Amino acid sequence: MPWIQGYPYYLLMGSVLSLYMGVSSYRHRKLAGRRYLWILMLLVSLIFVATAGEIMSPSFQSKLWWKNVQQAPLFFSALFTYAVVKEYVSPSTGRLPVKLAIFSIPIVMDVLLIFTDSYHHLMRSEVSVLTVAGVSGIAVKPTLLSMAFIAYDQLFGLYAVCLLAVSLLNTPRVYLRTNILLLAGLLVPVISVFLLPLLKITITGFTAFTYLPAIIAAYFALFVSSKLTIFPLTKNKILEHMKDGVVLTDRYDNIIGINDAATAILYDITRIANDNWMGKNIDLFMKSHKDIAAHYSQRTEGQFEVVCSGAGELCYGVSLIATEHAATENKGMLIVFSDHSEKKRYERELVYQATVDDLTGLYNRRHFMQRVQNQTIPDGLGLALLLFDIDDFKLINDTYGHLAGDQALVDFSNKILQVYQNKGIAGRVGGEEFAVCFFAEDKRAALKEAEDFRTMMSDYTIILNEQDSIHLTASIGISFTERREVTFEDLYREADEALYHSKNTGKNRVTLGREPIIRETVKG
Repeated sequence: MPWIQGYPYYLLMGSVLSLYMGVSSYRHRKLAGRRYLWILMLLVSLIFVATAGEIMSPSFQSKLWWKNVQQAPLFFSALFTYAVVKEYVSPSTGRLPVKLAIFSIPIVMDVLLIFTDSYHHLMRSEVSVLTVAGVSGIAVKPTLLSMAFIAYDQLFGLYAVCLLAVSLLNTPRVYLRTNILLLAGLLVPVISVFLLPLLKITITGFTAFTYLPAIIAAYFALFVSSKLTIFPLTKNKILEHMKDGVVLTDRYDNIIGINDAATAILYDITRIANDNWMGKNIDLFMKSHKDIAAHYSQRTEGQFEVVCSGAGELCYGVSLIATEHAATENKGMLIVFSDHSEKKRYERELVYQATVDDLTGLYNRRHFMQRVQNQTIPDGLGLALLLFDIDDFKLINDTYGHLAGDQALVDFSNKILQVYQNKGIAGRVGGEEFAVCFFAEDKRAALKEAEDFRTMMSDYTIILNEQDSIHLTASIGISFTERREVTFEDLYREADEALYHSKNTGKNRVTLGREPIIRETVKG
């Protein structure tokens, strides 16, 4: 085999190539999905160098030393293969460094035991020099403990392959070819662990070459073309700084992508303190929002709003967006959360200004009329309209000033709200004129209700200051009907005439008006 004569130099060339790709990758080490690839490439470069050193060393001791040096990058390469794949398929991996540190402990122990094996022989039961096709290297017979460490290490490579293979189920078509290429390259070193013994390939250092397809495929997939990366820098920067929350789920409803804004919003909605939603099931959110969950389970798009309970008056818009246009349940969903709180507050303020009297907090005349007109009289009840007028209100303004008059209006309105808030509709229909509409069994019940309120106000005094106080009384007019065809105008007309009678017959009294007369529209 003439080519075997240059075998050590092929190893050095592989080392240089791996070193070049590692240095090039180092510049992008802070980008999501690329933080650990440069380390893997440097480890592979060290494997090549140590293997070349083992082959080219003349003595048994020097060959054994290089063999021992080779073990550290060899074992750590499987762990960092897992790290590269884990971050590639999942851009948010904040706890990954901690996991790597923990997973490294058995590997460090393995390397230390190998370097000190000459004292305890726990790792190798036999060590010799093996020459195959003119290439000499160290051959070892591992102990059961050593094989256990090897199996532990290989699990990371197998898990990385499975992780990447499963991710293909949710990979968009534009990335599918690249990911298949990456998976094929990764399979080479993993499968070679089992195939090389079966094929009886025992050339020293051949394992190092099995890593080349994996790191070359990863290098070209992640660095050569930005269009081939799953998480380009610009996309991540946009997601990180978006005010809207963005959540991406897979076909199994697990969260595979989330930005900081979505993490904060999910806490506001669910009150679940979870800084790392990655990998969690979206059901933590959906279980409290059945309408959204129904659309989500069918993978249909839609727009929804979620109002958070509490004093914050938070409101979020929720948009469901399918990640694929094909109608299938076997796809992920994009969920976008938008803060509608300010918009809702502005809308509520507009509604308040259009419907509520600023001074008293009661409905204004227009909205009060609309509410009464929309009332439907239940069977067995009638509709009563009470008109209140504060007696001698002009005298209060003239004597104590308009501020005192305003205070009288506010206090009177508060009394109306206190009595009728939960059993009627209350409004301010004029300067010092107020109205309440409610259901009553009959005229007597309506009259008693009005008389009770008049009596309560007769005992009420407004304290203006230490010297001045105002004793308020009110005149009240009532109209009552059990007929559903009676309009608000009909009711109001009779109540207003009854109020006029109360004002002109001594004030501080209640007058029941006549049954409202239905007036037909005159046709011209």
